[in-house]
Amino acid sequence: MPKPPAKHLREDDDEDEDLRFQIPQSTSWWKRRIFHFLREKLRLPDFLLMAIFSISLKAWVCIFLWFSLAPVANKWDLGPLYILGTGFLLILLNLGKRQHGEVSAYSIFNEDFRELPGTLNADRLDRDIRAGQF
Repeated sequence: MPKPPAKHLREDDDEDEDLRFQIPQSTSWWKRRIFHFLREKLRLPDFLLMAIFSISLKAWVCIFLWFSLAPVANKWDLGPLYILGTGFLLILLNLGKRQHGEVSAYSIFNEDFRELPGTLNADRLDRDIRAGQF
């Protein structure tokens, strides 16, 4: 039977405890219970716990609904359309509005067609080649 490590080697575990993922004190009791169950009983790694608890409840409901409706779409032979529709829906839901004064990455949408600093275009490339900087 192997010997346990010396006491001075086991004291480093206290430092590792500070680095583990922890949920905020203001978290609701049911989230704390789920967190305790996942960490202590199921022994999930911290990166997985971080991923689970960083997603909002609304997002979890959407994920559950998507996986619940996928077999229905597959049963009606609408699986590929379901996937494509999901992709388009994600794109449309993530389109945002620019704030006043915010610059677009596409110069055609900016006032006076102003480009972002450091943008590489044909005029700048031509100027750099002629100046011998390229």
